[in-house]
Amino acid sequence: MILKLWQLFRDLPIPFLLLSFSIVCVALPVHSSELTPENFKSSIASGVWLIEHFSPYCGHCRAFAPTWEELAERNKEGSAEATGVKLAQVNCAVHGDLCSANNVKGYPQLNIYNNGDFVETFKGARDVERLTEFIKRHAPTPPLPTPPVPETVLEETNYVANPNPSGSVLVLDESNFQSTIEEGPVFVKFFAPWCGHCKKLAPTWKKLAQSMQHKLTVAEVDCESHKALCKENNIGGFPTLVYIADSSHTEYGGGRKLEQLEEFAEKASNSEPKSISPDELKNHVSVEKSIYVLLYPSSEPKLPSILRPLFSSLLGSPMVYTIADPPPSMKSHFSIPSTSAWAIVALKDHDYTIPAAVYSTSTSASSLKKDPTEIDLIKTWLLHNRLPTAIELTQDSFQSVMNSPARPLVVLAAVTPNIKDKVQERMEEIGQRWRARTQGSGMLSENGKERPIVFAWMDIGKWKDWMKSMYGIKYKGSLELDDVEVVVTDHKALVYYDIGHAGLPIKLTSSQSVFSMLDGIAQGNIYPKNSENFIERVARYLNGKLQTIESYIINHPKHMAFLVLLGFVFVVYAIRRALADEPMDKDYVRVGKGKADRLD
Repeated sequence: MILKLWQLFRDLPIPFLLLSFSIVCVALPVHSSELTPENFKSSIASGVWLIEHFSPYCGHCRAFAPTWEELAERNKEGSAEATGVKLAQVNCAVHGDLCSANNVKGYPQLNIYNNGDFVETFKGARDVERLTEFIKRHAPTPPLPTPPVPETVLEETNYVANPNPSGSVLVLDESNFQSTIEEGPVFVKFFAPWCGHCKKLAPTWKKLAQSMQHKLTVAEVDCESHKALCKENNIGGFPTLVYIADSSHTEYGGGRKLEQLEEFAEKASNSEPKSISPDELKNHVSVEKSIYVLLYPSSEPKLPSILRPLFSSLLGSPMVYTIADPPPSMKSHFSIPSTSAWAIVALKDHDYTIPAAVYSTSTSASSLKKDPTEIDLIKTWLLHNRLPTAIELTQDSFQSVMNSPARPLVVLAAVTPNIKDKVQERMEEIGQRWRARTQGSGMLSENGKERPIVFAWMDIGKWKDWMKSMYGIKYKGSLELDDVEVVVTDHKALVYYDIGHAGLPIKLTSSQSVFSMLDGIAQGNIYPKNSENFIERVARYLNGKLQTIESYIINHPKHMAFLVLLGFVFVVYAIRRALADEPMDKDYVRVGKGKADRLD
């Protein structure tokens, strides 16, 4: 083989060999890696990349080579001038299809890519200064210094100190799902490749991962390839976004614009309880609409860590603050019994005077870890008292209020932008009166159970079709409070109330009109209307029954196998009986045992 190659090259003219050798030399990448169709996508999938598409036969490319060499030298890892942008080349003479796919129009062409996505092509004079400025403009944000984490917390939580170091979406499957959620909070997208909404969300999800670099792990699961994993997580549609922290799964139901996802992720990832001094509490109450504060003795240092999984499930709404060794005057102010080991206080509506609720217990931290019953009581208490008294329902807040596990009754007003401020002011005023009427709790006692009451308003201009179909509310555009349509809705049950005892609608101008409606609901004197028509209710009922049957089949496969077998035996038995009882043709007569002869 070697001899044949030598004979082939020996016969070529020497000038041709020298020219070929020089072309190969200039074609070699200068201090940067050369990418091919096989490794292009996988290489640029993470981080920021500046790619030079060139041809060794191009004079401009050869002239640009020293500039590219200097840029590569400045940006190589470990250099004092390194920006974090990686440089690489693609030889278009060899990999023409790849350059065509990258929409290369001429040589050299410099493209910037961020986490696999094309950003822009450099335009202008290709000198070192302009290119350096271009690179810096696209350079990744340097990581923030990771705050020191107490060793005890790391020991108890097992959380990684620096989540999402690459700023990219983490792909999860059966092999790494459990270990990932044990390392810290994860925002997971469950998707299917064929789903149109999933494809639309994909670039936004990548940008979210980039913006949450060093803050929160952003991940995804392909449910087409990992059906069992998605089934374990009760995924019923695509895409489903779930925030997982401390084994608590919370489905995200807000908007899917990048800003909305970022706001949620920032708030959820910063939901760790924050330690404050007693003097700081009033300031937090004056700024935030709702907060929880844990009052505990310093002799129970592990209590905040034990309760942290319950606090994490709140996703920062409301925030939780902790005060170690609160002064006796504070405990007295919140009416905390002297026998209590610790307490959680709910404070709403900037009201420091009357707490919305207080959970106090004599259970120690060590005993609490072994008492799942009390853990469940605390979780239920936190969920029931987290809702604000008054709130505007938007795409971001709708799910957290209307589908809250606390099953609130929502006093809902339909507003237009020109009267929104008046309605908000009035709803907040009625809400404060309601809290005063219920000793601060804001709860309605119904059939021996307490339900939170939320006073809310919605922009009927944006939600007019939905409000008309659900509650029969029509857009009017009036500027008078007396004309604002109001209903009391139980969204979980898909029922609502709009007419009181005397057959009159609820009036915002009269708080008594609202309160008498709530009292009538609690006493069972006012009957609800359905948000669905008859056909929709029947369909929902049947769907519920089918889901129950499906759940039974999944949870009791042996029972179902037995029933199927029993059914099969019954069918076989019935068929045999039917054949045995079939009458003989009248032209036949039975003679002897089991025989029949024809009558002639």
